[in-house]
Order: sequence, then C-alpha cells, then structure tokens
Amino acid sequence: MSVQLEANSRTLLGYELKSRIGAGGYGEVWKAEAPGGLQKAIKLIYGFHDEERAMRELKALNRVKELRHPFLLSLERIEVHEGQLVIVTELADASLKDRYEACRSDGQTGIPRDELLRYLSDAAEALDYICDSQTLQHLDVKPENLLLIGHHVKVADFGLVKDLRDVTASLLGGLTPLYAPPELFDGRPCQYSDQYSLAIVFQEMLTGQRPFPGTTVAQLAAQHVRSRPNLSSLSSEDQPIVARALSKTPGQRFANCQELINALLRSDRPILTTTESVRTDTVKSTTGAATERLVFVPRASDSAAHVADSHPPLQRSAPDVTDLPALDWDAGQSLFRPTLFVGLGQTASRILQQLRRKLVQRVAPPTDLPSLGLLCIDTDERTLVEISRGDVVDGIQYRETFAIPLRSA
Repeated sequence: MSVQLEANSRTLLGYELKSRIGAGGYGEVWKAEAPGGLQKAIKLIYGFHDEERAMRELKALNRVKELRHPFLLSLERIEVHEGQLVIVTELADASLKDRYEACRSDGQTGIPRDELLRYLSDAAEALDYICDSQTLQHLDVKPENLLLIGHHVKVADFGLVKDLRDVTASLLGGLTPLYAPPELFDGRPCQYSDQYSLAIVFQEMLTGQRPFPGTTVAQLAAQHVRSRPNLSSLSSEDQPIVARALSKTPGQRFANCQELINALLRSDRPILTTTESVRTDTVKSTTGAATERLVFVPRASDSAAHVADSHPPLQRSAPDVTDLPALDWDAGQSLFRPTLFVGLGQTASRILQQLRRKLVQRVAPPTDLPSLGLLCIDTDERTLVEISRGDVVDGIQYRETFAIPLRSA
C-alpha cells in the first residue's frame, strides 16, 4: 500500500481505519470510521493514481459517480492522496459470498432459493438501470461485488464498467474468468453480458456448483467460449432458463437481467396462500427507463404496510392430481356448456383478454361462471406477465397462464 498511515492512529483523510475487510488484485478495502462516528468503507487502489489499473478504475468511477439508484452502492468520495487513488463508499453488512458461506456452515447447499432470487432481483434492477440509462455494463458481476445492506443487495465495484458506445475502449486485465461471458474474452461486451454472469452467480449461490469447472484462466476461457455448461445441479425447471442466459450467442439470451429473474421466479410456480396474489410492477428510473419486477402482495383485505415488502417463500412440490366432483350444471338452465378456452401465443392470449372482459360486462364475473375456464400458454414470459396484470375481476389471472420456454432440439 503506497499511502503511509500514521503509526498510532491509522488515520487517512480524516477517517480512522478500523480493520481490513478484504484485498484483491486491484487494492484493499478497509472498514473506517468517519468524523461523527459514521461507519464507511475505504478502498485503496494499489500503485500510483497515474498507473494503468488506477487510471482504469478512475475512468470507470467517473462514468458512474453521478448515477443514483437504491441498489447501487453509493460513492461518497473519490480522491488522490499521496499519489494513490482512495475511494470512500457506504459500508455494507456483508457480501453475497459471505451469506453463501454462512448457509453452507449451517449445513445448507447454498442460499435458500426465495431469498437468493430476492437478492438477485435487486441486482438485476440495478444492472438494467445502468444499461438502460447510460448504456453501461458492469462486467464484473460476482458474489463478492453484490453487497448486503439490510435485506437488500447493492451492486458495487465498478472497476471494469464499460460504455457500450465506446468501441475504442479495450478491456485489459481485471476480469474474473469464473463469471466472464465468452464475448468478454474477445473484448466485445454487449448489453447481454452482465446477464450471463448473473446466471452463473445464481447457480453457484443456490447449489454450490458452477457451470464450468475450470481452475485456470486458460481452461475457463476455453470452456466459456466453446463448452456446454453443466447445469445438472439445477432443477429441471431452472436448467433451460439458465441455459438460455448462458447462450454463447448473446442475442439468444433474455432481453435483460430482470427478465431472467422473472423467468426463474415463474419456473418455481409459487404456492400462494388465500391472502396472497402476484403482480408485476413497472419501475421507472429517473431517466424514464422502465423495468418489470414480479412481486408477491397481499390481497386488499391485508394491511397496507404489509403490501410494501411481502415475499412469501417459494416452494417446490410435485403437481397434485385431485379428483374433483362433477359440476353442478343444469343443461336446461345454464347459458354455457363446460368449456376451457386455450390461447396459444401472444395474439390468442390478447383475444382471451377481450373475451374475459366481454363476459364480465355482459354476463357475470368469473366466480359466477365456473363452467368457463381460460388458459393462456406462451413461450414468452414477458407476454404472460403483461396480460396477468389486469383487474382481479375482468383480467387474466396469474393462475390462468402457463409458460413453456423454448428448448433446443
């Protein structure tokens, strides 16, 4: 470390350094106390500020220092002190890697699935925000850079962030080959690159296994570029979703990170209680960019305070087959025969939306028409998310949709 600390007080720029949190190839991070007793994190970049790695970090920080998002770790001070780059940020409780290791110590395979997806949904929102608003990719998404603060995750460490409009900027050292997408080894990141890394983080933090087992940079580079990922540790529902996010062809991945997380949420088909429902919220950033998030909310009878942050556990279970009694149906008096309307694809689903509205307007609400059922089937989860956002009376409900992701031959 180039900066000379006072032997007794260990102070730097007015901050008292308490303990070293960690260190890597670029620098080290210290827990520090700011004037007034506030706890902060201080990152010291190795070498002098005009050397290559410090210049790269400073250039990246200048791209993101003006960004404001609840799931981006806030930068509070960037300064060159005695020739060394010093960065002050808010202090996190732990990293996602720390949480994973704690779960392993408790005898679990990894982080519980519902908890993990809640964290990764926060990360996905932040990554989509920097991409949509500034055409930036983080390019170093890994468990150590996803920091826990309260019950949420914040994305940190923007040393490799790249503006996709800058075709002249090269990616030098510093990438983490365990999570790097294939296009990064070729120096050509794109808008789908962070999604690839996020999918690997999901598999590793859930199962303890990564899709590529290489132990050297050369092995990992070859596997990311040419090898088929090993997804056997994942459930049969999650495998095709993660496989799509890990496609060697970036354009075949999901449209953004949040769409990947939505697909993983849907693949588990949560069992809802009688007081819970599912909706999709569209969150707009300060730039006007919109992103969708699946959230679980209580029904209207529950308190408004509980609606704000309700996350029931996602449970995995085999489908139950139940013999139901015959419908109490009088052919002489009923207007309709028992009928199931099935819509295949986006156009058919839109038609079923219109059919439901007309039935409610002209006949009765769905609860009074048990003989008429609607089922929307599509390979595009986004379409099903959109059509299930309607009113609980005349809209398509979550339980009336079924996603069938496309699979390779």
